[in-house]
Amino acid sequence: MAICAECKSFFSVPDNADDYEPGKGDCLIEEKDEKGKYWLSKATMGDSVAEQCKNFKPKKVS
Repeated sequence: MAICAECKSFFSVPDNADDYEPGKGDCLIEEKDEKGKYWLSKATMGDSVAEQCKNFKPKKVS
């Protein structure tokens, strides 16, 4: 079962941020239209199930 923390669009909230909570992060999705490129951001918990997410792309393991 895939979780949000395993997605390349998930970025953890830093410890020193005002909205910090353990496991909390932001899902950042790049979009494009005729005017240009922009990003959509949504707060999410890293342990959320990502199986239904159409934007889920696993992080590359090195």
